[in-house]
Amino acid sequence: MKKILSKIDNHCISLRFIETDDAAFLMELNNNLEIAKCVVGNPRQVTLQEQMCWMKKVATEEKTKRFIIEYDGEPVGTVIISSIDLSNLTANVNIKLHSSARGKGIGKRSIKLALEYCFDVLRIYCVTAHVLSFNKASLALFESCGFIKEGVLRSRVIKNNERCDLISFSITREDFNN
Repeated sequence: MKKILSKIDNHCISLRFIETDDAAFLMELNNNLEIAKCVVGNPRQVTLQEQMCWMKKVATEEKTKRFIIEYDGEPVGTVIISSIDLSNLTANVNIKLHSSARGKGIGKRSIKLALEYCFDVLRIYCVTAHVLSFNKASLALFESCGFIKEGVLRSRVIKNNERCDLISFSITREDFNN
């Protein structure tokens, strides 16, 4: 697959599959404490060697598609489509953006591109997203992309030694195409 492209105000936003050359950028995203506070998982600090080992391990995953978000050819984040279930035609999506890329419409366009890939390429019917309840920017992002809030998964994640709720969202092919 070549890049999935989009334009915003003379700027090119694209998604492409993660490559070996992305290891340093992925390590930077992973080790960024500001980003770590806002993601569902609890990433630990990694070395470049550990990042490369992880990349080799996940390269063969069948139920996950990992993309680099590029803005004018430079990597600025990731979009991951996971839990791909081709029997039930469902998947989950999440996004990480470098702080320099926020507030420019990159996140919204990247989610839309990921949804186009889910619905048009994978032929998925329903895509879910789970967002930490205190992550106001991500909550607004998914709502602006047409996701519907389904509910609250109470005390689902531990962040900063505290239990946090997850907000569950979904979008169907019909929702997206309307």
